[in-house]
Amino acid sequence: MDTIIQTIESMNPDDVAAGILILTGLTIIAIVGAIVWYFLSAIGFRKMYIKAGERGWKAFIPLYRRFICFRFAWNTKMFLPYIIIVILFYILPGGESFVMSVINALIAIAFIVFEIKLNINTAKSFGKTAGCGVLLFFFPFIVSLVLGFGKAEYIGNPTKKLESAE
Repeated sequence: MDTIIQTIESMNPDDVAAGILILTGLTIIAIVGAIVWYFLSAIGFRKMYIKAGERGWKAFIPLYRRFICFRFAWNTKMFLPYIIIVILFYILPGGESFVMSVINALIAIAFIVFEIKLNINTAKSFGKTAGCGVLLFFFPFIVSLVLGFGKAEYIGNPTKKLESAE
């Protein structure tokens, strides 16, 4: 720690100021990018929700948005395990021990599996393939706009059709 402090003290103040400005600029760009990402996907989800018979404002409330997706594309009973996984991911300490790191990795994998499954079901509920659902996972700000504003029509919950076929 002393070597870090000594290194900082020996630095040119102009270089430090330039570094702070660069980091501040990058942070602002990241924040603006995240806001744009969120609103573009929310606008697309709003149109998707309207096609699915839901009220459009629900797409702008992050956790409620996921609940609505579970309702029209999968099963609301799966929302509780999803919420538990999300909460565990954020409250469990990470990196303190190997066991905690493994637990956090497993929770992250479970979260990703839930998200991909939900996005595949969402794409299928609009008559699209699983590939579109995977793209919805990686690029929600583009694919939600395509599903919402494109010709895709809501055809119903794909899991309900599987249950009735059995």
